[in-house]
Amino acid sequence: MKKTDGLKISDSPYVDLSDYARGAAVFIARLLVPTPIRATQVTWFHFLLMLIAAICLHQGTMMAMGFAALLIALKNLFDAVDGSLARLQNRPSRVGRFLDSNLDFIGNLALFLAIPGISIEARIAGFFAFIFQGSIYNYYAVWYRFEHNGDKTSRLVESGDSPYEYDDPRTLRILFILYRIFYLWQDRGVAVLDRFVAGKTAPAPKTHFMELSSVLAPGFQYLAIIFFLVLGTPAAIPDTFIFVFGIYTVMLLLTRSPSGDE
Repeated sequence: MKKTDGLKISDSPYVDLSDYARGAAVFIARLLVPTPIRATQVTWFHFLLMLIAAICLHQGTMMAMGFAALLIALKNLFDAVDGSLARLQNRPSRVGRFLDSNLDFIGNLALFLAIPGISIEARIAGFFAFIFQGSIYNYYAVWYRFEHNGDKTSRLVESGDSPYEYDDPRTLRILFILYRIFYLWQDRGVAVLDRFVAGKTAPAPKTHFMELSSVLAPGFQYLAIIFFLVLGTPAAIPDTFIFVFGIYTVMLLLTRSPSGDE
């Protein structure tokens, strides 16, 4: 198995605007390599950070929202640490991949449900806009990495199998079932959207498209959330993802059309 420096291997890397925490994450991961700490433990840790952030956000005070913003920033940092640590320890894992995705779904849902001062309908609509936009980026990122011999713990068409003997089959099956519940509709929805816009024989996304789509990735999304928490206006978060990010997403997907710039 090829050793890495903690980064996702790619022969043609692109500038990921959401991956600003990667350098610090790799530094922390290197410190953790000789310890008994494993990537899945880091995953549980940043999930806990998100739950605490949701509790703070629900308090609605400026101090609590400021603390929530700090916790979300730390969550984003350690969300990059777990994958880097797995690669540095030479233990890429399908169990870890599904655990991370499932806990992210639950943590993000908790965060949106905790937004004070707005209706439950607005919170849920904002959450679904948030996660679907993230899934759009992830779909193209996985496709791009496959085309450029990159990280393969994620796949365009996911299955519950694993090439790693240390992945517990029973745990993997359970996590994969949960993954299908949380993400199958998103994966299929993005695939249908891409075929509708770009055609059935569309080429893989190019570097400049990936750079533009990285605005939809969680790291950049969390920056928007942190921005509104620092301002003390959390009620603006759902509308930002529904309308501002939504319009950007539509314009981005249109560049995949045969007449677009892609």
